[in-house]
Amino acid sequence: MTTSLNPFDPDIEAVARNFADRAAAAPDEALTQWRADTASLSPVQRATSARLAASQLSWRAKAALGGSSSGTALLADWEGDRMRAPYVPQLPLLTTRQTYAYCAGIVLQRGTPAAINALKQGRMILVGLRRETSTLANRGRGVYDDHIVVLNGGDGLRTARVFPACTEPGAQYSQRAAPKGTGRVDDRYNDVIYKHAEGFDMNGDGIKEVGRLRAGTYFFGEKPKGHLKARAFQATRTQTAERDTDGDGRFNAIDPNRIDPKTVGTTMYIHRGGTQASGNTWSAGCQTVPNDVYPRFLASMGQMSSFHYVLVDGY
Repeated sequence: MTTSLNPFDPDIEAVARNFADRAAAAPDEALTQWRADTASLSPVQRATSARLAASQLSWRAKAALGGSSSGTALLADWEGDRMRAPYVPQLPLLTTRQTYAYCAGIVLQRGTPAAINALKQGRMILVGLRRETSTLANRGRGVYDDHIVVLNGGDGLRTARVFPACTEPGAQYSQRAAPKGTGRVDDRYNDVIYKHAEGFDMNGDGIKEVGRLRAGTYFFGEKPKGHLKARAFQATRTQTAERDTDGDGRFNAIDPNRIDPKTVGTTMYIHRGGTQASGNTWSAGCQTVPNDVYPRFLASMGQMSSFHYVLVDGY
């Protein structure tokens, strides 16, 4: 029997739950219902339902689904989705329920067991949704084109508060943009408004490379004395960075020796950045939220001083 869905605000969590509940005992019926229930969903809603359903499947359900070609194909597609960068829609979605479900699906698919457990317990979690942007963009001052979402499932509220954010450094902090003679250390950085150099020389070429926080799950606590004269948050364990070793403004597999598991320590904070109107994110690798919305960001967290932060690379 097909689940009755509100076309404006479909209960995609119910779709996922119904499939997972039925798959072990009646896999063919579950697959038929799944196709019917998801046919009218948007691509984002369908992907979210799949992530939620996959996280709830028992090993018996997976074995039962693997007994047919259509079930095997569905499981393979879901596994492939886990390996691919997720599409990041413009948030918030039409309703809080959809926004919460989308972000919860990301945590369930990509978070650590501890983060997943915290989500299921209704504890506050932060989700970072990154859209890759060149460090050279906006003359090296960064772009607020990412999201940080504060999820809170406490007392059954299931709220999702969305904030613009920057999760990558701007080239204003790159040594390549530093003045040299009548130009720059690297001519590709001639348009950058240079501030000062930060980073670490990973490949021994004499140039410090800027870094960004590598996608993954990190546990943050309150940073003693804050940062930039405001409340801020600091990881409790050593973070892993990616560094732009070839200086093209991107962080990808063609960067030799880009993974830096040691030198960052816990210095990639979550803190306030410049206002949206200023056009400067103040990020040298930290996760920054615009100063004009930072009070609302802090208010959404209440007095919570520690939380899991799940950061994903999307598109």
